[in-house]
Amino acid sequence: ASEALPRMLRFATGLATGAVAGYCCPKIDALAPYTAPIEDAMRMLPLPKPSLKLTYFDIEGVAEKIRLTCRVGGLPFADHRVKFEEWAAMKPTTKFGQLPLLEVDGETYAQSSAILAYVGKLTGMYPSAPLVALKTDELLGVHEDLMAAIRPSLLVMRDEKLSLRERQRRQAEMRKAVAEKNIPETFARYERMLETSGKGWFIADKPTIADMAVLAQLRWLTSGLLDGVPKSCIDGYPRLKAFFMRASSHPEVEKWYTMQKK
Repeated sequence: ASEALPRMLRFATGLATGAVAGYCCPKIDALAPYTAPIEDAMRMLPLPKPSLKLTYFDIEGVAEKIRLTCRVGGLPFADHRVKFEEWAAMKPTTKFGQLPLLEVDGETYAQSSAILAYVGKLTGMYPSAPLVALKTDELLGVHEDLMAAIRPSLLVMRDEKLSLRERQRRQAEMRKAVAEKNIPETFARYERMLETSGKGWFIADKPTIADMAVLAQLRWLTSGLLDGVPKSCIDGYPRLKAFFMRASSHPEVEKWYTMQKK
């Protein structure tokens, strides 16, 4: 018994040291390749996970990148869908008068980018190595630049000060600029980033939260749901198209969209 205690202490000390190394060392870029496996192994331990409830409309929208991250990252969550006709009554009761919302163990948080970063950290899909995290945030910025360019063409249809004909005219004008300028510019950037990566994914040899954001964006832009944006907009970008096919065929992504059809 007297010999067993020191062995237990050495084991506990070793475990604690490994935990600290796995958490801290990936934040040193040069050590990340050696310590990342420790971090991944710790994430696989059967430790309690927070109870998550994601609330958004019954569309893909800005919440889809969060849903995809949870699915691909193996993070359980309750997917609560709000009907549009329910939103007027619900809006005043929400944190900032907007969706999505994430409930974590009973406490509610807002802002899709903050929620995405959080679930990315829980799943390991938000890289902890600083330089890799920087590349991830860079891609998210390119993704958001395109979303910002498209957004006015959505909001103009809500401007009740304009006639329906004028709203439609302005939207068509905006969408023409999006289809002929913003999308080609962004897709060319995506193409170059994939060429630089050379891994099939944008950042690493496995998907990150930024890959999920781009996947959700490409699903939307090639869906035919945006008037003036053709489904074929991805044609002419072979690396991006290959990424889209690869990400879409990920087993958890396929399962997710099979579930949505039921």
